[in-house]
Amino acid sequence: MIKNRPIMLSSAALYWVLSGCTLQSANTVAAPEIEPEPLIQIPARAFPTETLYSLLAAEIAGSRQQYDLALSNYVQQARETRDPQIAERATMIARYMGNNQAALEMAQIWVESAPKNKDALTNMSMTQMLLGHMREAFEYSRRLQDEGGEPLFQNIAAGATALGDGDRANLLQDYVGQLQRKPEDEQLLVGTGILLQQQGKYDEAMNLTHKALKLHPGSIPAAILEANLLHQLKRDQEATTKMANLLDLYPDNTSLRQQYARILTHHDMEQAQEQFKILAKQMPNNGDILLSLGIVALERKDTETARATFEELLDRDLHVSTAHYYLGRMAEASSDFPEAIIHYLQVDTGNDFLSATVSLMDIFVRQEDFISARQHMNRLRLRFPDQSEALYVLHGQTLVKHNYLTEADSVLSEGLTNFATSTRLLFARAMLNNQRKRLAPTERDLRQIIQLQPDNVAALNSLGYILADRNQRLDESRELLSKALSLSPNDAAIMDSMGWLQYRLGNYTEALGHLRSAYAAAPNAEISAHLGEILWMLGDKDEARRIWREGLKIDPKDPTIKETLNRLKANL
Repeated sequence: MIKNRPIMLSSAALYWVLSGCTLQSANTVAAPEIEPEPLIQIPARAFPTETLYSLLAAEIAGSRQQYDLALSNYVQQARETRDPQIAERATMIARYMGNNQAALEMAQIWVESAPKNKDALTNMSMTQMLLGHMREAFEYSRRLQDEGGEPLFQNIAAGATALGDGDRANLLQDYVGQLQRKPEDEQLLVGTGILLQQQGKYDEAMNLTHKALKLHPGSIPAAILEANLLHQLKRDQEATTKMANLLDLYPDNTSLRQQYARILTHHDMEQAQEQFKILAKQMPNNGDILLSLGIVALERKDTETARATFEELLDRDLHVSTAHYYLGRMAEASSDFPEAIIHYLQVDTGNDFLSATVSLMDIFVRQEDFISARQHMNRLRLRFPDQSEALYVLHGQTLVKHNYLTEADSVLSEGLTNFATSTRLLFARAMLNNQRKRLAPTERDLRQIIQLQPDNVAALNSLGYILADRNQRLDESRELLSKALSLSPNDAAIMDSMGWLQYRLGNYTEALGHLRSAYAAAPNAEISAHLGEILWMLGDKDEARRIWREGLKIDPKDPTIKETLNRLKANL
């Protein structure tokens, strides 16, 4: 069996709804927004004239929104004076600008010059967290807690998802150690529970959550963590019931409602949409909420709500590219291709760009507008020269998908003129030529791939299978497939190829073993056709029919089983 690797359309239907990147994590405490005050009172400490002039120039620059200049002056003076007020101001400007490295350096000066200052410790912990330094962030939050401030333990734990297992385990030990010192602290109980949740230790996490709720009955973060854990334990009914009851008590808590809506998307889309509708009223300027509402409405085929929501995103200049993508999908689904093209062309680089490009090319090719398709690809290659090779592959595969094989050959050959050693382009053209029953150019391209990459499993398997399927040079086919199988022993496509080779060699029992393994690993119509044929030849016709029926259920349109039935004069 030859395993093609077509470019797949990414549905991403609930990406913004379910992803942790969408909504503010329900397990975190919202970080305060930082914006520099328009003017700072010059400290009473006596400074040289040069310092005072630099600070004044920084404030004037800040008032004119020239924040780069303001930050540069403050950073320079913080380094020279080590003054806590100047370092504080520099930290705030750096954070406002999103310059985390500068914020870290300035917060470090601030903490060193004012080691017990709660704001300094808070900013140092937050900046370390934003840079992914979770253990350092924890240590400054621990110091902040010792000074009577509000630590960031929940935020830090929620941000630990990107850590490796070892780093997260070390961070968990830090939490456990601090929890032993302060066993009733709400943030530590919830934060430790979040880390245990990330490690898959749901029962331990639930125990801490229950302790937190017992000690702090009104703890929203603990309640949200409990709901998350119930969801992961496949107890959604309990999770949604608890959250609905909490929302009756705290109807204005948006973090709680977001998590409730997110869990509902798994089993009650109508209710999920209703919750996102409420959230959109509570948080009218939140683009993530609007996007989630639009996606859920689209999944429910509530096209009126979906279209209105995506258009509102455009009006508010929020998630513009994604809104265009979904409006393009809706237009395409209703066969309004000119409208779809307009929207797809406005999808910028990001999560939806590839899917929009594939859809756009699909429309052009279906309409036989090959000139527009080629012009669009040329523009993209000029815009993204490092993706030029992949764009040739995408263009060629789109043409193959709609059976414009001559045009596809032209595009792939043009690509190989520019990228002569591209194994992706060679493989795409080889599969095209195989589809056109042109063995010589197919074999030539596959052999060139193997010459360039002797361990290229896809090329080894494809050439070996083609030779076996055509019942030609079976010894060479065995050599190719044996090497491919040794490189990738659990690959169902290669097991199928080896089984088919053994069938051609007359080794039916050995063929049956390979094909059963292939079908168990990845049941599909083509493997079903091969396995059924072996069973038929071995006299087990009832089992053969059962396997073929299964294959047709998997892919009713696949021609392989029907061709096999015709060739064997079999019936179901």
